[in-house]
Amino acid sequence: MTAYQGGKKRIGNKIYNVICLVENNLCEEKLPYFEPFVGMAGVLKYFAKDKNRSIFACDANIDLIMLWKKLQLDDKWKPPLTCSKKKYEMLKTSKKHSAERAFIGITASWGCIFFRNYRLHYNPKKKYLKEGWNGLVKIKPYIKHVKFLKAASYDNWSPENMLIYCDPPYKNNNLGTELFTKFDSELFWEKMRIWSKNNIVIISESSAPKDFKEIWRVKSSTTNAGKTKKYDDCLFVYKTIYKKICKSVKNKIKEI
Repeated sequence: MTAYQGGKKRIGNKIYNVICLVENNLCEEKLPYFEPFVGMAGVLKYFAKDKNRSIFACDANIDLIMLWKKLQLDDKWKPPLTCSKKKYEMLKTSKKHSAERAFIGITASWGCIFFRNYRLHYNPKKKYLKEGWNGLVKIKPYIKHVKFLKAASYDNWSPENMLIYCDPPYKNNNLGTELFTKFDSELFWEKMRIWSKNNIVIISESSAPKDFKEIWRVKSSTTNAGKTKKYDDCLFVYKTIYKKICKSVKNKIKEI
């Protein structure tokens, strides 16, 4: 798996363990799992190893969903492992969506921020594209049974009786495409209140409205253009779900 803006490559396994603890406490059976902000599958890849669970994923980035479907359906496909700045700029401005455009837009960009700035010329010895491809090769065997839905905003869906993990663009995010910078956080939280009535919904953010309760927190950092930004990565659930989680499980979560 390659990195991605706001992705959970480093802490995905911990988040997976938290989600499983919550589910096991609240359900007798495994629920269908849904990620509406799948990104580069930093958390989903752990769920995907369970072939007996139904898994659904989507993202508003059209190219990204095309990349996942290409990996899933075309065993012979391989992206280019070299990319000139000229080609990078051509793909950046292209109106034609493709799996290749997703791969280059992420792996050839600083901070893996979709077409943020070309980075391949900075350190020629660093094989960014090869490293990105190697990561995808590792996850490829596990995603065969994942149902990648059409590229669409999270609010196009009305899930019921599902285990849902949301990793939306964080509030006041000022990097990346308009999918990140113009994300409506207030609308998102209102939607999460609705989803939480009929689903188990767990949300990544650094802060949340007062009616959402924090169940887990870890120190994180991101580096862009040589500058490191530190912040808290937290997991939240709606207050009605929080009340149902027993105290012993809450304590176990804090230890992860």
